[in-house]
Amino acid sequence: MGGARAVGRGAGRRGTGSAGGLGGYLARRLGASALLLLLVLTLTFALLHAAPGSPADQLVTPGPGMAERQARLERTLGLDRPLHEQYAAWLGAAARGDWGTSLFQGRPVSRMIAEALPATALLALAALFVEYVFALALGVWSARRRDRFADHAIRAVSLLLFSIPTFWLGLMAILVLAHLWPVFPAGNMTSAGAEGWGAAARLADLARHLALPALVLGLGTGGATVRFVRDSLLDVLGEDFVRTARAKGLSERRVVGVHALRNALAPLFQLLGLSLPALLNGSLVVEVVFAWPGLGRLIFQAINARDLPVVLATTAVGGALVLGGSLLADLLHAAADPRVRHRREARAGV
Repeated sequence: MGGARAVGRGAGRRGTGSAGGLGGYLARRLGASALLLLLVLTLTFALLHAAPGSPADQLVTPGPGMAERQARLERTLGLDRPLHEQYAAWLGAAARGDWGTSLFQGRPVSRMIAEALPATALLALAALFVEYVFALALGVWSARRRDRFADHAIRAVSLLLFSIPTFWLGLMAILVLAHLWPVFPAGNMTSAGAEGWGAAARLADLARHLALPALVLGLGTGGATVRFVRDSLLDVLGEDFVRTARAKGLSERRVVGVHALRNALAPLFQLLGLSLPALLNGSLVVEVVFAWPGLGRLIFQAINARDLPVVLATTAVGGALVLGGSLLADLLHAAADPRVRHRREARAGV
């Protein structure tokens, strides 16, 4: 009994240490992410103010007394204060949840982001689905036909998709699938007058508008994922447990689909963290090309208008989404691969 209690106490200490190691790892990652986000915001603020001119230039109508009216407007908006004071004031307000007011629309920035973010999230999720379905299908097919014509063709197509600029792919998709063969709408999120339709009709209309930008964004980022799936699966197919499964007489489909693919998918969780920045960067272009009312289009319009509060707030939200997605992917990878978890616990002193 005493030995059992000792073992139980040892297991309890190990469980506490593991939880503490995970908690310490999360705290370090969150601290590093916060510092990185602060650095990005600082650089963004500095670059915006390093550009020639002032945001007030576009708010003042040219004419007599323009300089005086511009100076008065800058005093009203606080743009005449030293840069470090402006930045400190914005950071303090943002920490309290106040993102400020758009200089050009006069609306709360938080409301503008809340309206644009669901559209970007919908587009990103649809594109992520397209990317991984496309990558898994072609990556597995290519790996099973290694060094054959199909393998070479798939690798060539994936390299082509990886190399094509997203805006060009979007324009060609509109030309072919919206004008020459009008299968999908050319842009926007809904059709005119769709607000008065029934729920099923509105959902079908949304799906038609979503299909083309999601295909462009998903295929544009999926080229590299195809090659990653192929190489990862080829590495696993050479392992001993795969040869053992084949020696037992299992079908090739079961060997690849059940045994090999399950082990090859663990690194894809890590790749997911790299897909999120690519999707957000691509959505900036795709949303402009397809007039999709999301966060990317809002950033593009704010940069053109020198709308400083909107640019800073959207940069903060986008950066937080990228860093949060990267952290989530890292944790999922650790959960899927015990070797990663054990290495982290060893580094934490567990």
